[in-house]
Amino acid sequence: MSTTTTAQRPFDPIIFWVSASVTVLFVLWSVVFPENMQNSINAVFSWTTTYWGWLYLLTAFLLVVGCFALMGNRYGSIKLGLAEDKPEFSNFSWFAMLFGSAIAAGIVFWGPAEPAYHYMSAPPFFGGEPKTPETAANAMTYSFFHWGLSAWAIYAILTVAIGHASFTRKLPLKFSTAFYYVIGDKINGIWGKILDIFAVFATLGGLATTTGFVALQLSAGLKYQYGMELGDSGMYIIIAVLTAIFTFSVYTGLEKGIKLVGDVNMWVFVAVWFFILVFGPTIFLINLTTNSLGQYLLNFLPMSLYTAPGVEGNWIGGWTVFYWAWWMSWAPFVAVFIARISKGRTIRATIAATLLLPTLGNFLWYGVVGGAGISFDVTSTLQEHGVESAIFAIAQNLPMTGILSIFLVFLIGTFFLTSANSAALSLAMFVSGHETPGRNLRAFWGIALGAVAAVLAGTGNLKAIQTASIATAFPLMFLLLLVLFGIFKGLNGQSDAQK
Repeated sequence: MSTTTTAQRPFDPIIFWVSASVTVLFVLWSVVFPENMQNSINAVFSWTTTYWGWLYLLTAFLLVVGCFALMGNRYGSIKLGLAEDKPEFSNFSWFAMLFGSAIAAGIVFWGPAEPAYHYMSAPPFFGGEPKTPETAANAMTYSFFHWGLSAWAIYAILTVAIGHASFTRKLPLKFSTAFYYVIGDKINGIWGKILDIFAVFATLGGLATTTGFVALQLSAGLKYQYGMELGDSGMYIIIAVLTAIFTFSVYTGLEKGIKLVGDVNMWVFVAVWFFILVFGPTIFLINLTTNSLGQYLLNFLPMSLYTAPGVEGNWIGGWTVFYWAWWMSWAPFVAVFIARISKGRTIRATIAATLLLPTLGNFLWYGVVGGAGISFDVTSTLQEHGVESAIFAIAQNLPMTGILSIFLVFLIGTFFLTSANSAALSLAMFVSGHETPGRNLRAFWGIALGAVAAVLAGTGNLKAIQTASIATAFPLMFLLLLVLFGIFKGLNGQSDAQK
């Protein structure tokens, strides 16, 4: 099918109907045979982390190297677009949408929980006794690693590949466009359709993971902070409300919906961070952040390739590989969305905003919020109420707990809404190829995201939710390596034309 024919249709019928049909079948499978669904996902998790964990680590490391190579040489000055193209959004709104869509409420979920978890159970790379000053620094260092350069490089490389091919070659904003410099015009045929269908499933799996975290955290917050018991139907109620809100938001369009939510949650994010820094153990937080940053820079290479040989259990699979797979499952929709809002910006600026600035933002958030969790020692809360309660346990140790908790719930919701909005928009782009897909198509994928999330998150099983992202992300390792090769091949020789 030619690009011209596709452009005349609201969506590609093959990509849409195959994706929609399989999505419906998955939901039915999960509802009718929930135990079989969970066992199947767990089997995939065990196989991929046991036999392929090393490749997850190597892929993420190579993507970081690729990002710095793109920024540091002649390719950095090339535009994502034509010479006359100008940025559509202000720098603040651009970064707010970029950061919010890519990080979501995961940073609010894991920011206070992961450092505290590692504080009471030291990562094997460092070892040592739990709950010592040394373990505190090591715990924060590994949290920096999981939310630092490696994670954001996954998004950055794919964003550049999609944005450059789409805006300079007049190709549709789809996941398959990233492979133009690998397979050429074949992306307009069956191979392109297969890639876009796969991107739909990866996005559904990745977003379902985050939706599960958000629903668990909101449910835990209502119970922990306000004593509200929602019962077995609580998870479904929360997901239904969130789905209704972000579906309406994405229906209103990019400028009115996503931009507004992105701006608001960025201001709230900064305000909450500043409040905890000022009213928490300020000097401890500054010292811990500074020390952990030094350890991260010193140990980045060995941590990037550490597979925990000889260590009992599957620590790397449950933490590092899970994170890399989660980020990879998000990569198709995040990269399409960031490319969509980055038209007219240079490759250097886009990578800096997608790799360096978010990494710094994560370090500051983890250092302060995660550091507060270590200082207040919320480990007993993690053990008793689960990791989803960590942020509310921290709030209990700060002044104006009630007001802070309201802001935290708001922050969790708005971060999630920004990601869900961009995911629904990107899914609509995958099946249509249009930069501004139709409202009904955007709304359909908003509802589909909520349905898939409900069947996973409704189990209340954190492990089942986590493993879903790994099950969908496995093939992306190989595809990202192809993209890394293709982007340098495609940019070679073009830097002189777009200085």
